This record gives sequence, structure tokens and C-alpha cells, in this order.
Amino acid sequence: MHPAILLAITLSAAPPGVDAGRRLFNDPGLGKNGVACAACHATVKDEAKDGDGLLRAGHSLFGVARRPFWRGDRERRLHRSLADATDVCVQIFQGGEPLEGADRINLARYLSTLGRGKKRSPALVLQPALEADLDYDRPQYQGGDASRGRALFYQACHACHPHGGVGLGPAVAGLGVAEVAQAVREGNGLIRGSRKAGAWMPAYGQTRLSDDQVADLAAFVASLPKK
Repeated sequence: MHPAILLAITLSAAPPGVDAGRRLFNDPGLGKNGVACAACHATVKDEAKDGDGLLRAGHSLFGVARRPFWRGDRERRLHRSLADATDVCVQIFQGGEPLEGADRINLARYLSTLGRGKKRSPALVLQPALEADLDYDRPQYQGGDASRGRALFYQACHACHPHGGVGLGPAVAGLGVAEVAQAVREGNGLIRGSRKAGAWMPAYGQTRLSDDQVADLAAFVASLPKK
């Protein structure tokens, strides 16, 4: 066999368990609420250039294994392994139980292949955009452009709230601007330290949606007839 062909085969061969881990990452049945890891995280380096057009709440996991910490909390000691960090998502955002055995190992193996290299990846810190006293009836969320908001809705929200109706999440059509802004910025409430019972939605921080984008999104959702 030609050396170049042999090298290509060697480089393309995935380590044991990686394909199984990739399937787990994309499996809506990993937890109990029908949300896959891929619903909240892309796997490419440049989402704007190489992504699929969706606006996810979580950062891309490209290079995650080489970051100084695995989640946006600045504390690697809180999660001693990549598998420990994934368990948090499975429990809090997917309604499942911590993974065990081969599933736990294989998902971490797959994540470790994303952006492989020796150079440490930059830290990606969550940047919440919470409002004091849960007051989202603020000028920065008012007067948004519903036409721009429509495009944002189908990029960021439609998968869980199809056309504003019930899906993996509740119906949102016709909610007030302040209600939409709070839902986007607060998600399931965990970002304030206490998750709302039965709520799974992650929060969109400043690095994922700007205030202007939230205003546009809220204007579109508020314009929809209630379902």
C-alpha cells in the first residue's frame, strides 16, 4: 500500500469508542426530556463560518478537552474530569442520570477528539446578563425589530418551541417582551443558583445573544398569536 494512503487511513481512524460517543452526543434519548448534547453545543471552531446556522445557548465544544476548565465556572476543581463535567449537563439540562460504564467513557473520548492538539485552548467563560430583581421591563429589551427577531427565533428557539408552540419546551407565542427577555437570559434559573422544578432551558448569555438580539427576538415572539 502506498505510504500516503496508509497515513491517511491511520489519521482518519477514530480511537475505540469515539463513534459511539459521537452517537451519544447527538442522541435525544441520552436524557429523559428529548434534548441532545448537540442541541446546546456545536462542535466546530468557528460557528459563524463552519456551523449549521443555529444559535445555541452553549459555547462550541471544539477544543474543550484542552481548555483550562471544562465548564464556564472558572473552576476545574469543581469537575475533575471531562466526564464529570458532561454529567452536569446530562442531569440539569437533559433530565437524565450520570452516565456509567462505556457510555461515560465514550462520550468523553469523543469530546476529546474535537480540535485535538497540544496547544491549550482559550478559556470560554459564561457571561450572564441577569437583571437586578428580575426586572426585564427595561429599555434595552423594548422596541426590537420583529422581522430580525423572526430569523433569530428560527435559529435559536424553533427546535424546542416550534413556531412558538409546544414542543420540547412550552408554548411561547404571545408572551410579553419582558417575559421573553427573562426566559432567554435566565433559562431554567440555574444561573441564579437554583433551578426551577421541571425546567430545562439553558440561559443565553451576552456572548451568545446581545441585548439588541434579545429585543428583536422578544418583539417577534410577542407579535405571535397565542397558541
